[in-house]
Amino acid sequence: MISTLFLDVGETILDAEAQQDALTEVHRMVLNDSGFSLTQDEYRLLYEEKIRSFVPSAMHAITWHFASPDHTLHNEITREIRAHYGEIRKIGCQLYPGVAELLEKLADGYSLGLAANAPASVTDILDDLGVLCWFSHTDVSGSIGIKKPDHRFFETILTHADTRASEAIMIGDRLDNDIIPARRIGMKTIWVRWGRYSILEPRTPDEIPDKTVTDVREVLDAVTMLNSRLW
Repeated sequence: MISTLFLDVGETILDAEAQQDALTEVHRMVLNDSGFSLTQDEYRLLYEEKIRSFVPSAMHAITWHFASPDHTLHNEITREIRAHYGEIRKIGCQLYPGVAELLEKLADGYSLGLAANAPASVTDILDDLGVLCWFSHTDVSGSIGIKKPDHRFFETILTHADTRASEAIMIGDRLDNDIIPARRIGMKTIWVRWGRYSILEPRTPDEIPDKTVTDVREVLDAVTMLNSRLW
């Protein structure tokens, strides 16, 4: 029986598209300033190529694509991008439509936990948006020092939530970071297939999510269906 639901944050419940678009445009401009000229369309195609390659970070992979084998140049480009983080964060983000109501309904029957590659301060954002109260477990990569898709991330959040993998569902927008590693340790999975990572495809049957939805508001029905199969 399912007792605990773990949810990714960015591009699953939190709409950070404006921030992400601003970040990738900064990345493109820094690359241009470094002598690697790319139009927006060229950058987009390269970004999609890296996503389809299942790299952990498309931006880091693009930087290395141009800077390789010069580690110093790679690090300089990365530092220049990070210098813009403050202004990008000011853009802000918001919940996707229906998320507040969804979390309230889910919390009525399950224990909810965060499962995101995000700074610890993301809990402040969720608190300001009025939904942190529905989460019993608030581990993210910035607080535990491990990032998805490392299996230790999932093992750690399960341990902290005193929950077994067979009793938990991972819900996220990334097949590579959320679904595949969670399945490998025995969790059930729901893929919210939208946004920039919706272009991914399972490479083997073992990578197919237990359920796929195209709108986060469909998650409640998906959870109910998965849980009913375990009775």
